[in-house]
Amino acid sequence: MAEPLGASVPISPAGGVDQRPHSGPPVTAVTAHQQGSLGSAADNGPSTEFHLGTTVEAVLRAPAAPGTANALPAGTRLILRIVAMPVTSTSNLLIGRVIDSGGPETLVATPLGLLAVQRRLALPAGTAIAFERLEEIPPELTIEDPPSRAGGWQALDEALLVLAQSAPELAAQLRAELTPNSGPHLAGTLLYLLGALYQGEWPGSGMSAALAASDHTKLAHRLGEDADALRRLASDPATGDWRVLTLPLLVGITVMPLRLFLRRRKQDTPTEDVIRFAIEVELTQLGPLQLDGLYRGTHLVLVMRSHRTLPAELRREATTVCRRALLTWGLTGDLTFATAAEFALAPLSNLRKHIKVNI
Repeated sequence: MAEPLGASVPISPAGGVDQRPHSGPPVTAVTAHQQGSLGSAADNGPSTEFHLGTTVEAVLRAPAAPGTANALPAGTRLILRIVAMPVTSTSNLLIGRVIDSGGPETLVATPLGLLAVQRRLALPAGTAIAFERLEEIPPELTIEDPPSRAGGWQALDEALLVLAQSAPELAAQLRAELTPNSGPHLAGTLLYLLGALYQGEWPGSGMSAALAASDHTKLAHRLGEDADALRRLASDPATGDWRVLTLPLLVGITVMPLRLFLRRRKQDTPTEDVIRFAIEVELTQLGPLQLDGLYRGTHLVLVMRSHRTLPAELRREATTVCRRALLTWGLTGDLTFATAAEFALAPLSNLRKHIKVNI
């Protein structure tokens, strides 16, 4: 990033760039909590102070409604320079307002659509920022993977960003439904999504109507197609002995698909008090993780698999949490760890070309 130019002028949360000389302390820095890290979120991190003339990069996450003049496609990268807020409106500058700064990116609503500035800023929603557009870099042409195979859910990401502007109350409700903040809440969230998503009640007509009302009918169609594909996958015999269920969880501002594998019961075998399951996620810092479980009576055996060795401190903390939970539930068992280049339990391995989401 280029060095700041000119005087040090922090952003005023109340109304954009404060052009008065800055005599107080700089804006308090905020560091994103890294996945797998056990440190404090207040540890050393980048400064959150913006200066006039500072150059930043942003990514267009959710473009403006179709038909908007000079519209850019999603994924366009922009090089921007922070400038003073003009006294009167001007077409030469890009004016935006902060929507969310809860993750490693800062979301800013602009006439181009929703921009993700590639810095986390301790700024409240509504803060106004003026940008000078220096460069536009077209997005790379990629095929969007369905959430059953990908580490994200692009259509749902875009839908939540669009609704944050057009239907903020609905967006807040959806984020609350998808963001568990504790172990019990996680269990409740998963049970709710299992029922709603796989009975055809989610994402629901309300979200589709809100997207259509903001001229994003195609996005609503993509989201519905994704959900239909997940429901078809759950009963697809190509996954063999395993039923595959994919559930969306919200981490910061990004949707993380959590895959739940349940062992199918064979009709010609007697019912046993045994449940075999696995949970799989893909994390930015740690890569794919798979928790393989076997539950029999009051005994639960868990194996955490990863492609590379997990940090010792993380393994110790996970073991402590697991043992505490087993004691609380009156169960016996333990958690062990395994490292492998490929997971032996891989119900989706034969579906690389089979799964397809129409866009």
